[in-house]
Amino acid sequence: MSVTTPIHNDLPRNVPSDRVVDFDMYNPSDIGLGLQEVWVKLQEESSHGLVWTPRNGGHWITLSADLLEDVHSRPRTFSNQINFLPKSAGSLNFLPSALDPPEHRPYRRILSEVLGPAAVRSLEPVVRATAEEIVDGLKPRGRCDFVKDYAEILPVRIFLELVDLPRSDGEYLKGIADQMTRPDGSMTLAEARQKYFDYLSPIVDERTKNPGEDVLSKIAGASIDGRKLSKDEVLRFAGLLLLAGLDTVVNLLSFIVQFLAGAPAARRHLIEHPEDLERNAEELLRRFGPVADARLVTEDIELDGVTVLDGDMVALPTMLFGLDKSKHPCPMNVDFTRESSEHFTFGHGVHHCAGSHLARMEVHSTLRALLAEIPDFEIVPGEKVEHLSGIVGAVRNLPLQWTAAPQDGPSA
Repeated sequence: MSVTTPIHNDLPRNVPSDRVVDFDMYNPSDIGLGLQEVWVKLQEESSHGLVWTPRNGGHWITLSADLLEDVHSRPRTFSNQINFLPKSAGSLNFLPSALDPPEHRPYRRILSEVLGPAAVRSLEPVVRATAEEIVDGLKPRGRCDFVKDYAEILPVRIFLELVDLPRSDGEYLKGIADQMTRPDGSMTLAEARQKYFDYLSPIVDERTKNPGEDVLSKIAGASIDGRKLSKDEVLRFAGLLLLAGLDTVVNLLSFIVQFLAGAPAARRHLIEHPEDLERNAEELLRRFGPVADARLVTEDIELDGVTVLDGDMVALPTMLFGLDKSKHPCPMNVDFTRESSEHFTFGHGVHHCAGSHLARMEVHSTLRALLAEIPDFEIVPGEKVEHLSGIVGAVRNLPLQWTAAPQDGPSA
């Protein structure tokens, strides 16, 4: 990453040269520092709140908390019609995320009904029991790769139960989700989307004819203004559910547990103050947000003293809201005594993540189960933890170890 001698050739006419940085959000050169650290470094080394990179088709990047809030608060000007980069990759066109107000509202209402607090509350015993079951299985082993052995299991299993899909399909579906948020070039965005739809199409047909109590059946049976949703609309809804349910929480859990593995004092604080766990979890969510999506500009507008043109793309690294020094002192430190841990980890405004209630429940259940059974764990000495960057950043691997209790043997 360079913010002093970037690429200046063939700049768009509206891009001042002092706003240009050489930053590839899918492959930042400093990713070895850590995902959030890479974005904060760009923020701190830039003299402006809005910069432009020629990478990934050329796009703006919002770096300040104030600009992130401003852009999120104007969904008609900063549209979700295309929210992936590069712009040329097209849109997943999922519902309701690809719509802007007012068209967005009736679709969002359906999503809120099936994923809102009341709907998700009934899942809490299942989420807790699943977290405890996975941790109980890991405990006697004395080590694990947390990403593969826990983070990619709990949220995926809960999500598949929510939509009543077989556990055996989880790995296949997770692989498609990864290509959408951190593409490796093996398939285009359109091809990944089509793989989802090919998988979902016969399932949607069956749920429409023979609905159950699962979320997918409820969406297949939903109506807007007395009109039943079309099959295409149901598929686009289901695509969003799969993407959100199979990727974001996996990585949130991994970033949080990586931190805790190297922070025994933080682990002790969480253990000794169980009554504050949910509030303290907000501080962890603030510090370890993984998302950097984008918006399509729909009209010429002045932003941070620059003319941004209709058709431009703007990247929104939402973790930078909670990591901005103007919002929180010493933002890179995890401080459970903060008066506020305000963050945009689940977005902001009309497109705030509808699954945030379930995501929080999974984070809370993980912390309770892990710290109750394996309170002292660490990263395996000599092992390197790798981060990946993209629309949703990820932890590639997280090798942990702990002292396993001796197993009871047969009596003599």
